[in-house]
Amino acid sequence: MIRPPKEELDKFFAYYSKDNECSAYLRLLQSKWRDRNKYPMGILGNYLKDEFAITSKANFLTDNIRNLATMEVTNAKENGAIISEPRIWNNLLSSQPLCFNLFGEMHYDLNLATEFFKSLFPTRIDKVTSVKFEYSAGRGNKNYTGDHSALDVFIEYTKDSKKGFIGIEVKYSESLSEETKETAERNFNRHESEYLRLTSDDIFIPGSVKYLKQVPISQIWRDHLLAIAHLKDYDTGFFVFLFPKVNIRCQNGVDEYQKYLNTVDEEKSGFYPRYLDDFILSLRKIHNKEWTRELEERYLGVKEII
Repeated sequence: MIRPPKEELDKFFAYYSKDNECSAYLRLLQSKWRDRNKYPMGILGNYLKDEFAITSKANFLTDNIRNLATMEVTNAKENGAIISEPRIWNNLLSSQPLCFNLFGEMHYDLNLATEFFKSLFPTRIDKVTSVKFEYSAGRGNKNYTGDHSALDVFIEYTKDSKKGFIGIEVKYSESLSEETKETAERNFNRHESEYLRLTSDDIFIPGSVKYLKQVPISQIWRDHLLAIAHLKDYDTGFFVFLFPKVNIRCQNGVDEYQKYLNTVDEEKSGFYPRYLDDFILSLRKIHNKEWTRELEERYLGVKEII
């Protein structure tokens, strides 16, 4: 990927000196989207002005999604979920609003959710029964991972009368290096026994923990372990790591992480890396609506209607 020229970044107030090529490109996409909609700008082109962002909820694409995000922010204050304000309202580049914009309508329309996920995983799903956000069955519970992490999106489904789940971690502009080496090491030391218990030799190469616990793959590992931990509550389930094709650092992280898996069979490892592009385009094909067109144009930079 070639970094967008500074002249274009400046034109849309999207220049940020610490951006890599991917984050610069995606920041520019969000800044252009804001500019096309004539939304008032915050500190950079990809930010909405705070008061406007909070009152309009313009970071979200439909009334249903706006209502859902509002409800989830309220619930988070009660159940300990981590939803950062005002970031969720004002930062167009944040992956958390992306989660709601991609999956939020499916929370209300389980028939759509079923059609969508069956198109992506036809052999694994019969019917989607719920779509949840920022979910963990046991924050801080040592029966799971012991830490307070959660899965960005949690899909419950049935297959042949069995109960299953998909735990989804969504990245957009993140590089997987946001966590420092010291933070990763400290987190591992606090929850070592839970992490080691879940890192079984049938999924991971023996002796790989010393690599898995290190940045940039430490977060992928922890999220994968959280999904593995939830298997005790379900008959089946798997983990999806979702990111844009242009995000080379996420791709590199996935490639590195897969070196430590004991199998290339996704069904056995429960690790399914997938491209955001494919998810959005699949949704557009089965649900060709104004908001899915906007979803595609905003996050992928594609203007043509399928």
